[in-house]
Amino acid sequence: MRDSVADKLLLLKSHMIRTPVIAGLKNIRDVYTAAACGIRICFFLTGTIFELREIATVTRQNDQLLFAHVDLIQGIAKDASGIRLLAEEVDIDGILTTKSHLIRVAKDNDLLAIQRLFMLDSEALRTALHILKSSHPHAVEILPALILPNIRRRLPDDLPPVIGGGLVETADELRAVLQAPVLAVSTSNHDLWRLSARQIDRAMSD
Repeated sequence: MRDSVADKLLLLKSHMIRTPVIAGLKNIRDVYTAAACGIRICFFLTGTIFELREIATVTRQNDQLLFAHVDLIQGIAKDASGIRLLAEEVDIDGILTTKSHLIRVAKDNDLLAIQRLFMLDSEALRTALHILKSSHPHAVEILPALILPNIRRRLPDDLPPVIGGGLVETADELRAVLQAPVLAVSTSNHDLWRLSARQIDRAMSD
């Protein structure tokens, strides 16, 4: 039996706190590397529906949470039918999208929904906060992640769980981003996948 959305959301938050690095997968090989690194949450960023099916099988076997970036995956309609297919046939845990209407569709299909937001300037920040008030995602991914240290004081206290994404290439950058309200960072950098939560916490406290 599939976990409820409430159970999956609790698991998502727990994994982000315990293992704050999220693996950005770009091919099937990446999912095996992520599992070997102890990654608990995976974002499938680009590829085909066929690759996503195979990756979903692996993540289920490893008790990982899998989110599909539906805006970029080939073979999936960007509509209610496409999201229903992902929920019922591919059995992923949730989606990533920049499209607010797909957030609502995903929630209707008992999927976790993460809204991707690009914070390129002050106007983009204001627009993004307005979007969140209407879409009510389960979590938000802010891109590029490196902007977060500069805008964190301008973010409201009532945001859903925050993930930083994009352009994080070094451990120092990872640690700079991983400050409240950011709970996790998504990256395709395998070296960062190998950092344990203990290593990150120790370095941040030094």
